Formats: sequence, C-alpha cells, structure tokens
Amino acid sequence: MTSLLQDKVALITGAASGIGRATAQLFAREGARVVVADINEAGGQETVDGIRAAGGDAIFVRADVGRMDDVQALVQATQDRYGCLDILHSNAFAHRRGNALEISEADWDFSLNVSLKATWMLARHALPCMLAGGGGAIVITGSVHALRGYAKYTAYQAAKGGLLALTRALAADFAPTIRVNTILPGAVVTGAWADVSESQLARVAEMCPLKRNAAPEEIAQAALFLASHMSSFMTGTYLIVDGGLTAVIEVPGDL
Repeated sequence: MTSLLQDKVALITGAASGIGRATAQLFAREGARVVVADINEAGGQETVDGIRAAGGDAIFVRADVGRMDDVQALVQATQDRYGCLDILHSNAFAHRRGNALEISEADWDFSLNVSLKATWMLARHALPCMLAGGGGAIVITGSVHALRGYAKYTAYQAAKGGLLALTRALAADFAPTIRVNTILPGAVVTGAWADVSESQLARVAEMCPLKRNAAPEEIAQAALFLASHMSSFMTGTYLIVDGGLTAVIEVPGDL
C-alpha cells in the first residue's frame, strides 16, 4: 500500500463485481473510504465485507443509476456517512444489443440511461459537494467501443461515444477545481462474460497484440492513476487500456 488516496472519500458505481469491485478494493487499500453502489445487493455487500475484513472502511448503498431519484439518494447517503466526496468513479453500465433496425426504443433508453445519462446525473449531484470541498477527480469507465465500430452494439456505442464528449464538457466547465478523465478498456473478463465459452474468450484475446484479455484489477490500476495525484496534469481526456487492440490492425503474416 502506498496511501495514494489516504482519507479520501470515493463513490464507485457498479461495484458489486468486476471492474467496480476491483477498484473499490484497490482504493480502500490505498486509504480511501469507499461507498459501494450497485443494484446487486448481495454482491455489493460482499465487496464491502471484503474491504472491511482487510481493515478498510466501506458502506454499501443500493442504487439504480439510471434513475435520478436513486442517484440523488446515493450522493446524499455518501455525504451523510462521510461528510464529503473527493472521488467519483462512474463505472456502472448496462445495455441491450441490436442494430438500428433491431433495437427497440425502450432498450435504447435503458442503455443510454445507465451507460451515459447516469454519469451526468452523478456529476449533477456530486459536484456541489466536491466543489465545496475544494476539488476532486471524476473517473469514468468508457470503452474502446467509443473509438471502434462493432456490429450489433448501436445503443452501447452511442453511449460510450457520448461519455467522451461528456468528459470534455465536464472538464471544461469545472477546471481547475475538478479533474475529469475516462478509461477506455478493451476486453475485460468479468461476470458480464459468464455466458461466453473459453474458445470464444480465446478468439477475443487473439484480436489484440498482447494476446490476452484483461483482468478487472488491471483496469482498477488505471482508475487509481486517474483518481490520484499521479495524473495531476490530466483532465478532459481518456486513457486506453486495451492490450493494443485499437492501435494495431492485424493482417496475415504473408502480406
């Protein structure tokens, strides 16, 4: 432990599993008091229990980040418990697949509410406290889908592309007090891949130069970098953590 976040208060959404859980655990080891938010109550409490068992300080708050009232209550619960907020990690996502002809309006709205609108709602309610406290960092989990086209992901890609624009807007509006940056992960092996076979995972891994998929802990390290003073001169930008996927076009060796 290097105590990079000593005495900071961090709110992390989607923290019942995957990247969110790994980030909550890492932030707690680095000295932060952590608010774990998710709709998965059992998983969220497991994250909290693990942090507390390791000597950290954390609470769980159930919240559907696609709903304004839940987001408002989540930020209020954070302030009620810890009195302040230094780091906001908007990490939760949900989406429905389909191209523009296949996806329904309800599925489009669901995808955009959780994967894009939620970040604005979180910022809207968290920023007053963060500004009053003298500053802080917002870290957003985006995706390489913001940079590359993938079939059947119309709503998800619109949401992730929108997060990059929102990152720039928030950074411009609230600098120099608040820094805002986004992580663009590639393929990360989380519970969202539970129905994907080992052979399919291997095929995905072969798409990137490092020839493997990421562990959630590797994305958490990027979140720590952006949340801490290590990235003190960064705002309004993004950090790609994708094993080289978006940097290289794979071609047959004989071409």
